[in-house]
Amino acid sequence: MRDLLRQERRITGDDMKLLYAPLLAALIACAGSTAKAESDSAQRPAGASFIEEFDNALAPMNFVKFCMKNDAECGTDTSERTLPPADTAMAMLRQVNLSVNESIAPMRKPTDPVTANWTVSPSAGDCNDYAVTKRHQLIAMGWPQAALRLAVVRIDGGQGHLVLVARLSEGDVVLDNLFSSVRPWNSLGYEWISMQSGTNPRFWVNIGDHGRKLREKRFASLSGSSL
Repeated sequence: MRDLLRQERRITGDDMKLLYAPLLAALIACAGSTAKAESDSAQRPAGASFIEEFDNALAPMNFVKFCMKNDAECGTDTSERTLPPADTAMAMLRQVNLSVNESIAPMRKPTDPVTANWTVSPSAGDCNDYAVTKRHQLIAMGWPQAALRLAVVRIDGGQGHLVLVARLSEGDVVLDNLFSSVRPWNSLGYEWISMQSGTNPRFWVNIGDHGRKLREKRFASLSGSSL
């Protein structure tokens, strides 16, 4: 027991930042910006690859509230669905990304879990509303839920931001209210924090370098406590 207490006392400020990053990022203060225009070359998913997934993570608090009010948005598929062919899939993603970005006026909203709400298809909203609306529309168009995963990232300056990740056979691509095109996840320069699980959309996993560092710290802690 004393060994475990000594291990707990060794937690540093950097450790705390890693452990609580999902909670801090969950208070997602989205950038109130319109989508940037890009050339067609930015829309090609070549070299997208897949986001690396690690251990279970806490779901954003406002996501939990969203699921409580919108149970159908957070359930698992009840029927067998498959991805559309590659070209059709990219065309659908681009159309939904652009149309939703144009239909919702950017607006800063409260991030405090008591008053904040994620909303499908509002007239004005923040990054959370754009992301859940895109996911809702694509599922309504027949996409499998497991291929459409909300993800928390940090953008320049450490600001929390929510995007929709579409998992295609050739890699993960991102639908983002800050960009008019659909882009490979690794072309954005974001810090990837957590994402919905592919097996159950109510669960989340740590991802990217953030997830790797958390796992390494956990293994190091377990190794130290066994000495």
